[in-house]
Amino acid sequence: MLSLGPGSACDVYLEPFGAESKAPCSITCGHVFCVNCLQQVSRLTCPLCRTPFDPRHTIRLQIDLDYISPFSPDVPLSSNSDEGARHLQDRITDLAANGATKTQSTQLTEECRRFLQTVPKGMYPDLRTSYKMLAYMCHVKRNFLDQGRELKAVSQEVDRLKAALEVLKFEKRHLEQALSTERDSFSSECERLHIQLDKAQAQMQLLTE
Repeated sequence: MLSLGPGSACDVYLEPFGAESKAPCSITCGHVFCVNCLQQVSRLTCPLCRTPFDPRHTIRLQIDLDYISPFSPDVPLSSNSDEGARHLQDRITDLAANGATKTQSTQLTEECRRFLQTVPKGMYPDLRTSYKMLAYMCHVKRNFLDQGRELKAVSQEVDRLKAALEVLKFEKRHLEQALSTERDSFSSECERLHIQLDKAQAQMQLLTE
């Protein structure tokens, strides 16, 4: 049975591990998430490293809940915590207003995740809400990009099949024309042979008279 450290939480929405839907599960790449978050993943890839995983191979970890305790509110925090929280919140606000690249969004999400894991759960609720929204936005954007790549691949395959179909149609027309030519040639040859046969029969008849 595993014993998790104080404040151990799922890396998706930073919800503490627990029982039932909050139980930690290890996936193929080794990252650990709660049951609830894995059930909500729309695409079977790791939320952190994007490695594909098979739900059938997910390992539910058995933990001793008695050892999971939240951060104590009496734990002294760094004097820079408030400043750090404000800085992250300002960056999220700026990102929402002006946009950002995929790399910038992912980096900011990771910075928020690491920061919030160092403070008690009850602190900075606004930042936690903003973090969850940012994480969800990144998740949706990744899915959108993945679907875009898949759609492009499907479109390219459709174009390839259309081109192959046109080639087959051309070959079919060519074969039909060749067959028609052969048929006409065969018909002409048969007619010529019939004429020769008629002539030969006429000559034979003259010889026998």
